[in-house]
Amino acid sequence: MSRIWNRLAAESGSIMIEVLVGTVLLALTTAAVLDGLDGAQETGRKNKDRSTAATLAQQDLERLRSMPPAVLANLSQTRTVAVAGVPYTVMSRTSPVRDASGLVSCTTDETDAEYLKLTSTAYSPASADVPVTATSLLAPPPGALGVDSGTAAIKLTDRDGEPLDGVTVDLDGAGAYSSATNEVGCAVFAFIEAGEWTAEVDDDDLVTWSGETPARSEVTVAADKTSLSQIELDVPASIRASFVTPSGAPTQARSIGVANSKLPNGYKTFPTAVAASSADADDLFPFHDGYGVYAGDCEANNPAIWDSDYFETAGYGHVAPEPGDLLESVQVVVPQLRVVVRRNSGSSSSFTDARVSVQQVDGAYDCEAVVYNSGLVSGSFGSSGVTFDIPLPFGRYQVCASARWSGTWKRRLTGTSGAPSNPSLRTAPLDRTVTMDVQGTGAECSSPAA
Repeated sequence: MSRIWNRLAAESGSIMIEVLVGTVLLALTTAAVLDGLDGAQETGRKNKDRSTAATLAQQDLERLRSMPPAVLANLSQTRTVAVAGVPYTVMSRTSPVRDASGLVSCTTDETDAEYLKLTSTAYSPASADVPVTATSLLAPPPGALGVDSGTAAIKLTDRDGEPLDGVTVDLDGAGAYSSATNEVGCAVFAFIEAGEWTAEVDDDDLVTWSGETPARSEVTVAADKTSLSQIELDVPASIRASFVTPSGAPTQARSIGVANSKLPNGYKTFPTAVAASSADADDLFPFHDGYGVYAGDCEANNPAIWDSDYFETAGYGHVAPEPGDLLESVQVVVPQLRVVVRRNSGSSSSFTDARVSVQQVDGAYDCEAVVYNSGLVSGSFGSSGVTFDIPLPFGRYQVCASARWSGTWKRRLTGTSGAPSNPSLRTAPLDRTVTMDVQGTGAECSSPAA
């Protein structure tokens, strides 16, 4: 009995362990069974969801086939259909198809579409990543879409020539249509009336070469043909130009021009309300070769007119912003015209009060008339005269200098008898100095034309 009792004492607690092990095994088995039931229910729910979506897609195809062909052409429609309280999205699309080459895409050719491909896509909020799509072909009866109809293909690309997918294009003319670009960047409008149309890109975040937004393009549709129009778009950039003299000192200007050969006129100008130390240009297409930036508001102010290698060799005012860049900085050198006003060449006689006016004479470029009028400078000036440092854009100018002595104003105007040898003063990247010896009678010049 003693030995039996000792054995039982040694095995005390084993029953408790066996009970715990059994409980754990039961819990694991129950969890596996419940998980299997949940998986089966989820699979059943997904199958039911897809079955409902497939039914809606087929019903939508039948709805499309019952529509008049003129209504179906270029159809793009999205609806919400509630089934047992679940909102299903149903998208209806049509696209033109040809026997020889399939879908009409971004090409110009001598054939038009022959069929309409009907596409219906349906999905619920829980299955948006796995929608159900059904397709069908419809052959419009002869004349149903007009005897003089054609196809317009609008292709959108970015600055690298890559297609822009999913961008909405509106087409207005004899009718109004809207379609999103496909994976090759093309929006196709088939069976539309031949004639003149206007395509407009419905995206204010994209600009054309000229900085236009929304982008527009005139489209000519020929009967029984596919006509292609291409538009290059990208995310705009902006720049901020800071003005400096040739020596690097800060200065001011009233506007900037940005030049690129792909711009409609070769350049665009951006004026400021008043003379400022900097100016901004926005809605710029991000050309790979960038922009030449200069002070001024007309074509004659572009230094490349006077020196074709200016932006390449001098390194002044060139910037190449990337798409989306904001206020990309660039320094713009404003040429400095130094006018030294003296009384009679070589004379040591003193004079008091002086004034200078400068007028741009590049009228053929529609430049501003009066560019600069100095304030009155008073004092006693000997043979060295008085100096005016004038920041001016590139261009040709006439200068009028006036001084007073013995109470009488005297004047000298470039281009008159006895004036400096170069009356058409072209400013340069470096300082340009002109000495004007004022002599003879004449009124004070308020402007060079006076």
